[in-house]
Parts: sequence; C-alpha cells; structure tokens
Amino acid sequence: MFRNRKKIEGKYIIIIVVILIILSLALYVKTLKEDRKLNMVESLIKDSVIFVEKIILTPFNYVGNLIDDFSELRNVQEENDKLKTSIERVDAIETENIELRREIEALKKELSIDYVLTDYDYLNATVISRNIGYWYNTLTIDKGTNNGISEGMVVVNSTGLIGKIIKTTTFTAEIRLITTSDTNNKISVSISNGNGKINGLINRYDYENNFLEVEGISNTEEVKVGDYVYTSGLGGVFPSGILIGTVESITTDEYDLAKIINVKPSTDFNDINYVAILKRKDSE
Repeated sequence: MFRNRKKIEGKYIIIIVVILIILSLALYVKTLKEDRKLNMVESLIKDSVIFVEKIILTPFNYVGNLIDDFSELRNVQEENDKLKTSIERVDAIETENIELRREIEALKKELSIDYVLTDYDYLNATVISRNIGYWYNTLTIDKGTNNGISEGMVVVNSTGLIGKIIKTTTFTAEIRLITTSDTNNKISVSISNGNGKINGLINRYDYENNFLEVEGISNTEEVKVGDYVYTSGLGGVFPSGILIGTVESITTDEYDLAKIINVKPSTDFNDINYVAILKRKDSE
C-alpha cells in the first residue's frame, strides 16, 4: 500500500513538472520578440508549445462553446416565449377591438347617431386671427380647402369642443365657436350622471360668468354639480363623446318644470392657439 501511494505521488510530481516545463516554455515563447528571427531550437520550442496548447485548450474551448450555445439557446427560447405571449396579447386585443366596433355600431343604430369619434382623423391647425369685436363668435385658422377642409367640419382642441367650420378659403378657414351669440347655434349635449345620460341643448353662453347654459332637461332628472357634459351625437352635426365641460350650478325655469344647467367649459376660450379639425375617414 505504501508503494502504491509512492507511485501515485510520483505520478503527480511528474505531471506537475511537465506542466511547469510547458508553462515555462510558453512564457519563454511569449517573450520572444516578433521581429527577431528564431533559430531552429526556438522555432521547435514555439511550435511544440503551440501544439500542446491546442491539445490542452481544445476540450476547454469545446466545453466553453457548448456552454455559450446552450446559453444562447436559452435566450432564444425566452425571446420566443415573450414573442408568443405578445402575439397572444395582440390577438386578444384585436378580438376585443372587433367586439367593441360591433358594440359601437349597434349603439349608433339604437341611438340614431351617425358618427362617433373613432370615425374621424385629426388635422392640426394654428389660430392666425381673431376679431376682437366678435371674440367669442369666430376665429380663423391656417388650414383651408387645400388641406381638405370643408364647411361643417367639427373643431376641437386638447381640452374639448371648440366649434365647427363655417367658411373656407384655399389656405384658411373660419370657425364658429360654441360660445357664439348666434341663438340658432344650439348644440345637443348629454350629461353623464353616473346612472346614464340625460340629453339637453346648449342655449347660450354667459360672457360675464363664463358658463354655457343648457336647457330642455326635465326637473325630475337627477343632475349633480361636477357631472360631465359631452356632445350627444344627435342632430348629425357633432359626433358623440366630445367633452364640453362640467356642471357648475343648477337652477330651474320660471315655471319650475325644467332644469337650467350652467356648464363650465373645459376649454379656456380666451386662450386658443392650436386646434384640430375632425375629418371623417370615409370621406377620403
């Protein structure tokens, strides 16, 4: 047993000596100047060291490449799983959109609404002039028939309804605001009270107190301060769902039969610089 142990120790010593020799030769080879011509012995040593390095390193390189390939396959699998999940989400969203479009069409027929906001594209424009004498009546923008603008198109901004196009030139258009003093410019609206929608008409704009007056609502209807007011879509002029403002106060008419709703506009009509014109998608 002692002899066997000595043999094993002798083998380890030989292996260590060989490794030290190889390392010494490799270090020697590395220190050789590239621009110096090697003699026969140095060339033989260099070739031998490179050969031995290849033999020793080949298994390690093979294993390393296998590990890299395995890691890359795992990454590819993870990416595939993510893509599969994303595709499933897209399919689910598309299915949901199809169902929503069906519901919208059904509601449009039921409520006799011709168009909703999803039926429109937006064309941005800049306000270029505004008549001080008719400040709350009209304004002019820098888009006209050359841009596909025509009379009757609805105009909004980021906060709500602005008005509609009433005149056009090649490069400009005039907008009648919903705050106009024109008594014929009544707009059908819906008040969302959490339990449903109540329809009414914008009757006029109070310049001094800055509110739109909505009439035509029965005194039995429940309306609260803070309720949102939108376009109803009735009448075929304005699509449904455009924000107009919120209920600020509630009174009744002289006969105490109908409510008069004072609505604070969501838009500051004293500060309008940019607007968007709604263009029906089916008109292109």
